[in-house]
Amino acid sequence: MPHEAINFAKITAEAAARHAENGWPKQRDEAWRFTDLNAIREMTLAPAEVPSVTTESAPPQDAKDLIQFINGIPQGIDKVALKGVEIAPLSTDSARSSALAEAVPSGHSVADFALAHAKDGVVIAVADVGADAVAPPLTLRFDYRGDGISSHAVIVVDVAAGANLTILEEHKGDGVGLSAPLMLLRLGAGAELHHARRLIEGDSRHHLGLNLVQLDTGALYHGDMVLAGGDIARSETQIAMTAPDAKAYLNAVYLGRDGQMRDITSRIDHDAPDGQSFQRVHGILDGRAKAVFQGKVKVARYAQKTDGNQMSRTLLLSREAEANTKPELEIYADDVACSHGATIGEIDADQLFYLKSRGISTEDARQFLIEAFLVDVVDALDEPARGWLLEAIAAWLERG
Repeated sequence: MPHEAINFAKITAEAAARHAENGWPKQRDEAWRFTDLNAIREMTLAPAEVPSVTTESAPPQDAKDLIQFINGIPQGIDKVALKGVEIAPLSTDSARSSALAEAVPSGHSVADFALAHAKDGVVIAVADVGADAVAPPLTLRFDYRGDGISSHAVIVVDVAAGANLTILEEHKGDGVGLSAPLMLLRLGAGAELHHARRLIEGDSRHHLGLNLVQLDTGALYHGDMVLAGGDIARSETQIAMTAPDAKAYLNAVYLGRDGQMRDITSRIDHDAPDGQSFQRVHGILDGRAKAVFQGKVKVARYAQKTDGNQMSRTLLLSREAEANTKPELEIYADDVACSHGATIGEIDADQLFYLKSRGISTEDARQFLIEAFLVDVVDALDEPARGWLLEAIAAWLERG
């Protein structure tokens, strides 16, 4: 039985009460064991106010495929003019506000923090337009600026049965602050969502993002991400596969140096038969950087013929870097094909010597091996956004 629709203001008030009671996660919390939030906990943060939109910050007048968020607050949602796409404030849609409230995991501190301080949210509704599929991609550009500001974008994406959408999501900007975006992505039967993200925020920023994905029968979610910015940066994805034949592909590259922290967390619940999920995560760490990949796949008793796979690989460019991997399989069905694997290592000295013996400089040889390490995950990136994501990887590598 559907729950009673509630308005956005009530949702934010309830989230504020929960966050006031529970506070930020602590390292004794299993899901946060490897990610220390003390730096965020000790910050004095103020929620972003509605920005004054200048000529420089306003979306271009002809940007019909762009939503710009300034410190998490959307600009120009009335200018989007993609066929089959409707954009509206979340506060005007009590049904979708309720769906978001129901989807947020119980006791999730980051989600409660984002909701508690959000001014409003955005609904992106995509209709099935048949052969005239939505094109070009919809770009979500998040620009952060200023010190001591916390930004809380809340977005609900509804892709109707049979419809498809490509989203290019970019987070960039400077200042000592926190980004805490929350997204609910709902896909109807046979719908497809191709979701590419690049996180290239300044080194002084912190990022704690949560994506909640719900898949109906035969739906496909393809999520690609390059996490190459910020000090503490965590991207969490939770996928609910509640109907048969759903598919989810998650590919991620994380890049860290100095004392940065990278955290990629995922949970995929297979609650129906014939589902498929594939996760591929590659990371490169230099200096004193730390990282964790923790991925859980849960297969319910009646989710027979599930195919779930996760692989994590990390390349350490420094003896001071640290990588942690925490894969989990929780399987109650007996007819499944599920697996996980992980490797953590340094550049192969023999391969480096071989390249140098062929007249290649140490620096170039090292670069070749780093790029070769990324080949598997790069090849898996969704074609429409591959070049766009590779730009972020190339920029990080060029910084040395």
